[in-house]
Amino acid sequence: MLNSTEKLHNTVSGPLLDCFGPFTRVLTVESHDKEVRGLALCPGKVVKYIYQVQTNELRTFDLLSVKKKSNS
Repeated sequence: MLNSTEKLHNTVSGPLLDCFGPFTRVLTVESHDKEVRGLALCPGKVVKYIYQVQTNELRTFDLLSVKKKSNS
């Protein structure tokens, strides 16, 4: 599955926006046979995503999360 990065970006941006909201930004896209993998910047975190093209299934994994410091 050889695609342009723009086409891959468009493929995953919709599901990521649906999942994390309008402030989500796709950072990287990689084509791996029938899936697209990469990183996305979401409000308060950076996630790794795997998008199954045939089933339209999106899986995400938190890599970095920004938390507010509590005043103890």
